[in-house]
Amino acid sequence: MDEPMFTQPLMYKQIKKQKGVLQTFAEKLIAEGVVTTQHYEEEVARYDKICEDAYAHSKDEKILHIKHWLDSPWPGFFTLEGQPKTISCPSTGIREDELCHIGNIAASVPVEDFTIHGGLSRILKGRATMVSQRECDWALGEYMAFGSLLKEGIHVRLSGQDVERGTFSHRHHILHDQNVDKRICIPMNYISPDQAPYTVCNSSLSEYGVLGFELGFAMASPNALVLWEAQFGDFHNTAQCIIDQFISSGQAKWVRQNGIVLLLPHGMEGMVGTKNHDLPHSVFIKAS
Repeated sequence: MDEPMFTQPLMYKQIKKQKGVLQTFAEKLIAEGVVTTQHYEEEVARYDKICEDAYAHSKDEKILHIKHWLDSPWPGFFTLEGQPKTISCPSTGIREDELCHIGNIAASVPVEDFTIHGGLSRILKGRATMVSQRECDWALGEYMAFGSLLKEGIHVRLSGQDVERGTFSHRHHILHDQNVDKRICIPMNYISPDQAPYTVCNSSLSEYGVLGFELGFAMASPNALVLWEAQFGDFHNTAQCIIDQFISSGQAKWVRQNGIVLLLPHGMEGMVGTKNHDLPHSVFIKAS
């Protein structure tokens, strides 16, 4: 049905004059004595028989299960029929002393001879005060949530616009030495010796490509927490095709499970600028 001669007649007249790749390669190998003509013909016949037998066997199949053809790293989560193996959620609470430890890491610079910005010193001091007073703000709560997962061996990956410092300059998950160029410190990776790695990276303004990458990363990493943060709604809009085409319809249309988490921090101010005007400040969309 897709006839290239309709639109590219001269090119495909030339193509039809060419020998096929298999014939050209076979003639070269036979001429060099690598294989015999008989061996080549036997291999072609053997492969043709494989195809013919498979075609004949396909007529016995009465029902097509598309999900059986898909390579998925999520076998521990779903049955062959696509149903969850369990709908129960284990306890996610942790001891207060563990939270305090993570909070103190968030308030520290765990690298010697590392000079941070003066303004950042005040922020870290404020975190230490909150921990001592058993209080918590948004940034510290997020730090404790990520840190507790890392401590349990669960990889956490966060990307998006200015996610390293945070869109409100509240996160500061990567510290920069004020005296040594490109010297950084990620305190989250100093929580425990046997913890999982924490990855945080500012993404470029190619949201469509970035979210597509993170979606693929999350698809191949079912036991990781993968997050992409759109700073404003207009950044979210640029990735909307990924959301509509692959995330929201991932289970039903593509028979794929995915745990990607989307964040939209400026929604808390009503400054979303997105066509989904009812989105809350943290948008959690799971294809599964």
